[in-house]
Formats: sequence, C-alpha cells, structure tokens
Amino acid sequence: MSQLANAGAAATAPDDKILCQIDNVRVHSIQSHIKKTHPDWTIERYQAEFPGEPLFSQTALDVIERQKKEKELAAAAAPQANMAVSAGLGPAKMSFKNAMFHELFELGNAAAAMSSKGQPIPVKVLEGHDAQSLDYLPELDKSYVFNIDLLKKVIIGMELNMPTYLWGFHGTGKTTILQQAAARTRRPFIRVQHTINMQESDVLGQWTVRAKEVEVEELDNDGKKVVVKKQQSVTEYQLGPLPLAMINGWVYCADEYDFAMPSVTAVYQPVLEGQSLLIKDAPPHFRKITPHPNFRFVATGNTNGVGDETGLYQGTLVQNAANYSRFAITEEVEYMEAKIETAILQSKTGIDSASAGKIVKMANEVRKMFRDGKITMTVSPRELIRCASLGIAYGGNWSLGMELAFANRLSRVDKKVVQEYMQRVFGGAAA
Repeated sequence: MSQLANAGAAATAPDDKILCQIDNVRVHSIQSHIKKTHPDWTIERYQAEFPGEPLFSQTALDVIERQKKEKELAAAAAPQANMAVSAGLGPAKMSFKNAMFHELFELGNAAAAMSSKGQPIPVKVLEGHDAQSLDYLPELDKSYVFNIDLLKKVIIGMELNMPTYLWGFHGTGKTTILQQAAARTRRPFIRVQHTINMQESDVLGQWTVRAKEVEVEELDNDGKKVVVKKQQSVTEYQLGPLPLAMINGWVYCADEYDFAMPSVTAVYQPVLEGQSLLIKDAPPHFRKITPHPNFRFVATGNTNGVGDETGLYQGTLVQNAANYSRFAITEEVEYMEAKIETAILQSKTGIDSASAGKIVKMANEVRKMFRDGKITMTVSPRELIRCASLGIAYGGNWSLGMELAFANRLSRVDKKVVQEYMQRVFGGAAA
C-alpha cells in the first residue's frame, strides 16, 4: 500500500491513530513511538525525512491541550496553593496544654463542673497559632454565664471530635455557647449562615477572576527597555469556608442549618463521617481536602430537622434524616434556669438582682403561655437584656422596656395578654 493510501486510511480510521512512516504502525504519538521502538531516530530526523507528516493524532492533541490548560490553571492558582499548604502545615505544629474544666471556664468548685467521681476534668487548650488562625479566634466574653451541663456536652464533642448539633428556640444561646467554648479553649471559629438560597459553591469555593499587577518590559520613546506595571486578569480558585476550616484545623459552625436546602447540606455528609472532602470543580491541588486533626464541625438550628412545629420559624425546611443521623451529639437547648438568666441580666446590664428577677419571672410566664397555646410568640434572653437596658434608661420602667423590646412585636390580642401580666409583675409604670 502506498504512503498516500496509508494516509487516507489513517484519516478515516475510527480509532483516530496516525501512521508511522518508518514501520507503518498506527499510533497516537510519533514521538512516543520512535522513543520506544526506534531509539536511533529523533523527532527532528523524522520531520526531515517525512516533511508534512502529522506527529500526533487528534486524540493526542486533545490530551495535550487539556494538560496545557490544567498547567495554566495550576500556575494561576499557585500563590493560593502555597498559602493553603503553609496554612495546613502551620497549625500542625500547634500544641495543646491541659487546663482544668472548672478553672478554664471559671465555674468555681460547683459539683456539676467535676467528673462523676468528683475529680477535676482536664480540657485541651490550643497554643502556637499562626497569624491567619489568630484572626478567627472568637472574642472572649468574661461576663458570659455558662449552662454547665450544656457546656460539658459541647466540650465532649470538641475533645472527642464528635460533630455536634444544637437546636431550640431563638435566643437560647446555641451559637454563643459554641463560640465561648471555642474562645476559652483557643480554637479558631468560622461561622457560616445558611439560607434557602445558599449554593454548594458558597460552602466549597469557586473560580474567580481578579486583577493582578505584573511587571512587563516595554520600549520607551527612545527605544530603550523599561519595566512598567500593568493590570492583568488572572483566574484562580477561591476556597470556601469549609475547606479553609478543614485545612487549618478550625471549628466550622454551620449556623441556621435547617434553613439550607437538603441538596446543599448533603456536601457535609462525608465531612460529618470524618472523611476527606472532594471538590470536583477545584484544581488538582484543592480537589481532595483532608481534615486537619484539630478540625471540628458544629451546627445550630431552630428545629431538629423534622420541620417547624411552632409556626415561628418561617423558611426552615424538613431535612434529610440520613444527614442528621451523622451528628454524633444532638441536644435541644432550652431557656436557662431562672437564677442563671437573672445572673446574665445583671452581668450584661448592671440591673439590680430584684428587678432582674422580676423580668425573668415575666419572661418565664410568657414562655409558659406560649407552650400552652395562649399566645403565638415567645421571648428570648436577648430581648430581656434589651428590656433591662431600656428600663434602666427610662428610670426603672421595666414595663416600658418590655414593650419596646418585645411586646410591641406581638399581635394586638397577644400584646394585651402580655400587658395584663406585666401589670401584675411590675405593678405601675415604674418599678
């Protein structure tokens, strides 16, 4: 068969291979073929003896083009890759020191702060943070009053690396106790708010285009080479909050978890199982994210995933039970005991003990009426703090403080019920 006929056959061959003119073997790459089969040949000699003959099949050209694009993407993302690598290695050098639970959280010698045998409980505290991790340390609130039983469960989750989900009414301190536990144990904390419009890319990351200043050589008016700075657009992959937390060993708090679409929370499932995170759209160096030993996953919501039974939390969704089953610890957070809530009002506002007690008594009655179906709204500790602050500003008028902070948001029927009870608790206009 002539070379021309061979070329025609190769052009129509279904496997897309080209013909090597040395031995009439059909291959995808002439360069690879002569290197393996004809070591006495070079690609330059082949081109000289068979000018115009193709060196690669279309399949090989497609592979080369794809590899070229991957290299370009990797080069564009190299600065970010280096940052991620250094961020991942930095926290690995961090160390722990042991502290006693009751001392670290300033709980005194309360029996609840000790082990079942009455012994102090050791807790790990991180040391040696890098600069990036320091930016994510929560601010310590020295006036925060802990629910010791709930705090123990949160700390167990962090110590044993058990994903923890806290749910309950608004204002019960679900996120705050997680933040303050992280602040005392020096664990960097990143909080992500979930909404029905959240997408996977908001959690995992996405490709972005940004302007980068580069130096290039140009000829000036005299024909001399000069270096000038120009703006150049570069494409890079920006990591989302979840892989950042996993790489750096931070606490990742998925807030308002029951607001997210189940298709989005599904991306958390391998992470909740302690496995690596695969990001299919990321460049190769970001495609597999292995969790750092210090990484922790916590979440909060107003429901336990089965839907809103109260009608208060519009936008919450019935969630995938398989997803929620992956949380090792699930706890309903209820409103605090009266004495703890009274102490919080005093520490936050400076209100006297007797007046704080009246406000808390009022709040607990409102909550009881809500549970009994007599009114359609409950009151949170944050509203009580505002009530106390406003009441102080108005010279001890706690009724007015409660109206401004809470009652004015109620329906007219509910507001009248609450006002009648306020009269009984607070008396006249001023306490």
